[in-house]
Amino acid sequence: MKLKHSYVAIAIFAVLGCGQAAGEESIRPAPSPLSRADDGPLVAYSELRMPCRERNPLRNAYFGDLHVHSAYSFDAYGNGTRTTPEDAYDFARGRPIELPPYDGDGNPFARVSINQPLDFMAVTDHAEYFGEMTQCLDPENAGYDTSVCAELRVPGPESYVPMAPTIVLPTPRRNALICGEDGMRCDRSISTLWEATQRAAEEAYDRSAECRFTTFVGYEYSGLPKYRNQHRNIIFRNANVTATPISYVEAPRGHMLWEQLDRQCNKAENGCEVISIPHNSNLSNGSLLAAPTGETIDMQRERARMRNVVEPLMEIFQHKGNSECMNGLSGVIGAPDELCDFEQVRKIGTYSSYKDIFAEVIDCEGEPGFFGLFNGGCVAYNDFFRGASLLGLKEERRLGVNPLKMGVIASTDTHVGTAGATDETSWTGHIVYEMTLRERLGSGYLPSNLNGNPGGLAGVWAVENSRDAIFGAFLRRETFGTSGPRILPRFFGGWDFDESLCGDPDLVAAGYERGAPMGGDLPPRGEAGAPTFIAHAVRDPGASGAPLRKLQIVKGWVDRDGEAYYRVSDLDPPRDAGPRSGYGILCAVYSDASFDPEEAAYWYLRAVQVPTRRWSAVQCDAEDENRPAQCDNDAPEFIQEMAWSSPIWYTPPD
Repeated sequence: MKLKHSYVAIAIFAVLGCGQAAGEESIRPAPSPLSRADDGPLVAYSELRMPCRERNPLRNAYFGDLHVHSAYSFDAYGNGTRTTPEDAYDFARGRPIELPPYDGDGNPFARVSINQPLDFMAVTDHAEYFGEMTQCLDPENAGYDTSVCAELRVPGPESYVPMAPTIVLPTPRRNALICGEDGMRCDRSISTLWEATQRAAEEAYDRSAECRFTTFVGYEYSGLPKYRNQHRNIIFRNANVTATPISYVEAPRGHMLWEQLDRQCNKAENGCEVISIPHNSNLSNGSLLAAPTGETIDMQRERARMRNVVEPLMEIFQHKGNSECMNGLSGVIGAPDELCDFEQVRKIGTYSSYKDIFAEVIDCEGEPGFFGLFNGGCVAYNDFFRGASLLGLKEERRLGVNPLKMGVIASTDTHVGTAGATDETSWTGHIVYEMTLRERLGSGYLPSNLNGNPGGLAGVWAVENSRDAIFGAFLRRETFGTSGPRILPRFFGGWDFDESLCGDPDLVAAGYERGAPMGGDLPPRGEAGAPTFIAHAVRDPGASGAPLRKLQIVKGWVDRDGEAYYRVSDLDPPRDAGPRSGYGILCAVYSDASFDPEEAAYWYLRAVQVPTRRWSAVQCDAEDENRPAQCDNDAPEFIQEMAWSSPIWYTPPD
């Protein structure tokens, strides 16, 4: 689809039309959950739909992308993206789409398709600018002829800069030129793109018994005070959503967002249910995954409780880097972990790509920094999943509630609609100015280009591929993230697992019956000694999937003195599992001999592939006489891709 800058008026308004929404009768809440006599309730449906033909009480793995931008996002559109949400859903289902930039005749730079379709997806455009975008792209609106809108309609990296103050200011305000002094012109226009976003998700959702593809209505909350990243993806369970998106404009603090989402959705008694997924904590200068604030302990405790409800997941990996861990940070005690350097956009003691602007990368040491989104400022231990999870354990000691009890997913953050395009060989970039190999190898104003990567995938273990089944996995935190490959990790924790389970066909059933899956809490300890864990992973079965090299269990704990620690343990592979070059399946039962029943702890699984060549190396080698000079760079030639499970937690008895 070739769309010029008037696409909103032509495409969106035409889709909205008037009268009854398509599929309106099919989205009313179901009268009761679906049940099976032999298994009990498998899926509690919140909508009318056909039950999936393929169902598994022990749960299937499904892969998706919950961080996808289209031309509805002001920055994507300003750079030249004309991909609609409909195009993005088409791409995720395996259909080819056209990529920018477009030439003078409207011809695309390339036509691409994904190697393997996704199971689920959400388009998550920046909601702060839905009103401004509608004003700028519909000639019938009063804001259309303003200089700011005229600049937006000319593709280029500076085209959307005049809009940026809305999300950068601690007290946000809309652009007065576009929206009027009171902002009402844009406030009244928000529903145009919001309703179009909902319609696109509904039309792409497979409600048949085949359950080929699941969509979620979503958007991105894009607060950026002092350029500290505060971004979150907001995902709704079903077609019952808030009247308009709750963005940074309406909720300029995290606790305001949670409170408004809870009040306007979870407690609205209209079938609405929602979660918030923070992302790119690696660029937040210690502020995104921070301890709750408030004037009193009771206020802090309530905000911790609210966050625990609304934010059960975080994005551990994406196009702009690794948010699992970083070496060299204060606040956590543990040996260096070489895999923390995997697709890490910064390291302590080095300079960012803007060393003429920013100082050497330093530890925040308890004081938040700024300019994180541009790879500037300091870095804190709680900018990363491992450290933030330890902060959550410490806060639980103080408040009685863990505000950072998060499972994990990964996604792409594509800004050209290429959901799930994570293959190192065929990746064409996730931002318009990455479309050519020369551009991908250059340096940009964000952690992208040579410092970027194709991003990752969100994984869930769910009974079936439907909204309710997958959203239920989100709430259970029975989720995992991968750096791109479709690795299948399984992780259970209990008190009496033994090594024979690795050869038992009923391993998964035993895991559920005698323990807790990833995302859960260890069952009551009783008289048991140390906890035991089943760690299991299957390599990506696809043609380009590499074998597995090893399994690791990462433990974090807070000792009796309040000190935070982590330890990474390599698990011995079975002697007959496969060649030393790699394995198709790895399984181990691990007992934590250092367990102290008085110490709060978490454990998560990391399944690591054998080394493979990074996109920057493999794509350069594919060039002959056209090999760019930028191929001579300092990026690593080899990487070890991986999957991360959500943790399993232990809380000492009172």
